[in-house]
Amino acid sequence: MKSIKLDKSINDIIAEIPSGWCFFTLKKGKEHLYCGYSGNLPHRLKMIWEKADEDKLYAELRSEASTLHFMDHETAISALIQYKIALQKTHPAFQQRIHTWGSYVYLGIDALRFPFVTIESHTNDDWFYLGPFRSRFFLADVMESISRILKIPYCETDTYPCDKLDKDICRGYCLSLDSEQSGIPQASLEKLVPLLKEAYVHPQNAIIDMIQKHRDAFFDNLEFEKADLLDDELDLLKRYRDWLNFLYIGKELAFDEPDLKVVNGQIIWCCIEDCEYHFPQSITLYRPNEALALNLDLVDEARIIYEYYTKHKEVN
Repeated sequence: MKSIKLDKSINDIIAEIPSGWCFFTLKKGKEHLYCGYSGNLPHRLKMIWEKADEDKLYAELRSEASTLHFMDHETAISALIQYKIALQKTHPAFQQRIHTWGSYVYLGIDALRFPFVTIESHTNDDWFYLGPFRSRFFLADVMESISRILKIPYCETDTYPCDKLDKDICRGYCLSLDSEQSGIPQASLEKLVPLLKEAYVHPQNAIIDMIQKHRDAFFDNLEFEKADLLDDELDLLKRYRDWLNFLYIGKELAFDEPDLKVVNGQIIWCCIEDCEYHFPQSITLYRPNEALALNLDLVDEARIIYEYYTKHKEVN
């Protein structure tokens, strides 16, 4: 375990920290304050220091921490395992107070009520939820892209109809909400049901293939700037598709290996250097509208296990 004294500027501190997966802990003398795992510790530590300028809890952690201890790991799952072991042994003082998932969000969809698609910080309402996603901005970009391509709602105001209808980038499904005034029957909203499911819930939809064809056509016609723009959009939607594939199986992943046992997307047992460790399993009863939603505090672990599982499945 390497250590660095936190008695200098954050830029000087992160200059001494390598990139790549690692386990880390912030300590005050011998007392463990906070620990975690990261694929980019310099960025993670800088984020903690920046949050301390506006958040009292992070400021308290920054002021009390005297040393940073970290250990490099070849894989994300080995860093995760060391983190779970450390939590069990040390019970860091700030661990239950600081939540890395505090800014994560869910996508909510419902074709029969305004605003049809929404970004939520919880799953307490009656939307059909997907997520969580680690970035609100990423999710908003996905919603804007899909809305523009398919002309389906992405309502950014509290009133409707908005100027997207006049610009012909939305078909105005919201008008059916006031069918008596607009003359557009409520039944037209039912056409939106399969469109939203195809766009957001089905990983193998045709959107990416459609954009790829347009991108290739631009490239073949030497319109490279237009092709580059579509490259960015393709990358965005492929990342969404990858996350959606993860949501389909993340919470139910279960497998046994000689030194590892996973149940419901959580490591519940491992054996490291002939020492066995048992970890408590968090059990959640999900509602039908949460079929593609995980608990905020479980998603990071489930994602690492998913990546480990899919990589080994490809190799074997």
